[in-house]
Amino acid sequence: MGGNPLRQAWRPPQLTRSVCGSSSVMQRKKRYRVQASATTKAYVYCWIAAREALGIAQRQRRASFYFRMMAGAFSAFTVEAYLNHLGQKRVRDWPAFERRLGPREKLLFLGSALGLSIDTTKRPFHTLDAMLKLRNALAHGATGTLRSDREVTDPDDPSANWPEPRWKKMCELTSVTKMVGDAEAILRDLHQQAGLEPRDPLASPGFAFSRVSELNDD
Repeated sequence: MGGNPLRQAWRPPQLTRSVCGSSSVMQRKKRYRVQASATTKAYVYCWIAAREALGIAQRQRRASFYFRMMAGAFSAFTVEAYLNHLGQKRVRDWPAFERRLGPREKLLFLGSALGLSIDTTKRPFHTLDAMLKLRNALAHGATGTLRSDREVTDPDDPSANWPEPRWKKMCELTSVTKMVGDAEAILRDLHQQAGLEPRDPLASPGFAFSRVSELNDD
């Protein structure tokens, strides 16, 4: 895996300020026209968010659970955002399909339409189901009550005293680590099969162009 594209291929714009010295004659400031176009790859930002959250969860115990939540959810966001990216590049009238298909349906549709090899019974594609279950549980979260009645050898066992919903159990570090790794593997696999450029789909989160022209005073 390469370095963080936010640190290597992208830099946030720096705010600059110019200060004019005192003058006995007030000069009119020059005016410029700036025409710009920027393309932002949402799937790269989601992947960075997932990877960075996982890294924090691995390095520190404090609040680790919440960063594991983020990593798992953003793994699902990464895959769906890439599926939309691929659909925009290769499928005519993609917005119509995008609105009515879920992430798993998008994957299968693109596989059929573009002749891609996709085996949902094996990793990395099989892990998408777990990503989506966690994502949906959090996106459509609701307050719930769980009850348990168990025989245990340790009455202080946390799992016996505090029943947990399935989505919390899905945030175990080993599970989330697999989600993040397989999300990247899925998009790299699809990208290579589709023959899209650039060869590294995670090389940059976007690009921009601009043209500046000076305006003449009337």
